[in-house]
Amino acid sequence: MIKARHNNLYIWFFRNYFRLLSFFQFRKMSVVTDVNLPENRSVLLFQNHFSWWDGYWSYELSRKIFNRKFHVMMLEEQLRKHMFLNRCGVFSIKKNNRDFLDSLQYASGILSNPTNLVVIYPTGELLTQHQQIMQFQKGINRIIAGETDHFEIVLAVFLVDYFGFARPEIRIYLENYSGNRTVESIEKAYHSFYQTCVTKQTE
Repeated sequence: MIKARHNNLYIWFFRNYFRLLSFFQFRKMSVVTDVNLPENRSVLLFQNHFSWWDGYWSYELSRKIFNRKFHVMMLEEQLRKHMFLNRCGVFSIKKNNRDFLDSLQYASGILSNPTNLVVIYPTGELLTQHQQIMQFQKGINRIIAGETDHFEIVLAVFLVDYFGFARPEIRIYLENYSGNRTVESIEKAYHSFYQTCVTKQTE
């Protein structure tokens, strides 16, 4: 597997490059949340994955909302095509490979530090934002099994709409998860939260 590295120069370039692009592409980014997190816990963020922009938006969340060090899991074949992302906190996972378990264990290790945030796209693939029912990958159990009091789980739903403007707005909805820490329970809660977000989006 490819472990995350954090290089300040690369992070500076990544942040400013995407900030400039987003200025021309989007009207604004809004965050709808009442999430409350203790400072002594890390964050495991479950996020829908529907666009090229998702990594940048979750990076901005890590800075502006969570104030934690950004890490995100990416398929190894995709990361190797964009290796500069590794120096911005991206680490790899390879399906159907013995490195798969190493990546999950590595993510668990990152979460042992309360200053960290780990982003996971639970479906493991890009899906349209209109698909509200998503099947979570079972391997997530390897991260949330056992002692988990040291990190908080947060659900994130990213939705894009134009609302009558030339440029779209990205709205990010966040919610604390406090149910049973199993893939099945989190998946059910995520589906319910997603539907709630879509309803708010259309009000």
